[in-house]
Amino acid sequence: MNRKIALYPGCSLETSSSHYLVSLQRVFEILEIDYSIMEEWSCCGATSVKSIDKEMNLMLNLRNLALAEEQGIRELVVPCASCYHRLVSTHWELMQDKDLLKRLNRKTGFRFRGDLKVRNILDFLVHVVGLESIASRVTHPLKELTVACYYGCLNTRVPQSETFDVMEYPMTMDRIVQTLGAEVIDWSYKTECCGASLFLTMDSISERLVGRILRDASLRGVDCITTSCPMCQTNLDTKQSRIRDEYDIKEPVPSPFITQLMGLAFGCGPQELGMDKNFETLMPPGVINQ
Repeated sequence: MNRKIALYPGCSLETSSSHYLVSLQRVFEILEIDYSIMEEWSCCGATSVKSIDKEMNLMLNLRNLALAEEQGIRELVVPCASCYHRLVSTHWELMQDKDLLKRLNRKTGFRFRGDLKVRNILDFLVHVVGLESIASRVTHPLKELTVACYYGCLNTRVPQSETFDVMEYPMTMDRIVQTLGAEVIDWSYKTECCGASLFLTMDSISERLVGRILRDASLRGVDCITTSCPMCQTNLDTKQSRIRDEYDIKEPVPSPFITQLMGLAFGCGPQELGMDKNFETLMPPGVINQ
């Protein structure tokens, strides 16, 4: 890969979802990806800032994009769906309105040009790293697992010209999981909202949304729901004991990150991938138990 690749971790991967970063970095190491972690990044503002002050949200993300360009980054890989949505949407909006770009560059003191590519982690793994490269690292196929792939509501709902997959029925994560040897289900809940932004403020709504997702996956007999969004994973994983009782879900439904499944298929032990930090644990037959 003759491009300078950097990871934008965002707030979640350095705090509540640090186990996502652990698994992602281990997978990148095995795939021999030459990358760095972006320096001096700041919070993208997620949906909170945008709902209060749209221009402030644009300036927050312009700052990150401009700093990435200053650091010589050509491909900015974003694991968090919310961060990805904000960064790629800001990039697109500023490229559509050069007067707005000029005004916000002047207002912030940065010089964003639009020369870098913002990539979703799934887009990067499938379209840059490639499924053949992923397949070549599989030493412990997950052939006994049945998996529901959950993309959440933000990963693919971006400006049309920036999308990397079908908005309402994406398949990139499914293709990765199939490459790992597991079976994926045909599932209508792939892009349903889990209410992640309501996790603390309106938890009754969030729990109802999560309950529907978990119950449908459970009725289909899956071993786990995998996701690439840290907010979705937290929502699916941390409240299950109460939700399962209310929605008559008999067994736990683990929700490992897609990079944790990749690591297992690459022969890594669960603790090596931060899986001991997941609330609901997944232990497929034949994995290395460290």
